Amino acid sequence: MEENEKHNEGAVVYIYDDQFKIASDGDVAQLQEVADYVDRKMREVDAKHKGRVPKAKLAVLTAMEITVDLFGARQENKILAERAHVNIDRLTKLVEERASEYSDLTRRTSPSLAQLLRPQTEEQGE
Repeated sequence: MEENEKHNEGAVVYIYDDQFKIASDGDVAQLQEVADYVDRKMREVDAKHKGRVPKAKLAVLTAMEITVDLFGARQENKILAERAHVNIDRLTKLVEERASEYSDLTRRTSPSLAQLLRPQTEEQGE
């Protein structure tokens, strides 16, 4: 079968007692997991409103709650990424400082090339 002849695979999922046939090129297990999450969230929102909200409004309220969760997760992700960058910068600076200290120490304690060659030159000149 050619690439352009492939049909989208999908799954039948149930969200809030309604059946949906959803086409997807992605992972069917993940699609089911998403549907289960939406179903759970709809039931939570419905419980908050004691079953008095029409299904269409319930779906919108649920979408709003899921979006609030998503925005919160994005913000948390942004904060964690910023902290990681700060820590990486601090660590990089520390490594550079230690490398510089090590370099200074080896320069002060290691004999220079001239000092290493001097005894050979003096011996050869005798």
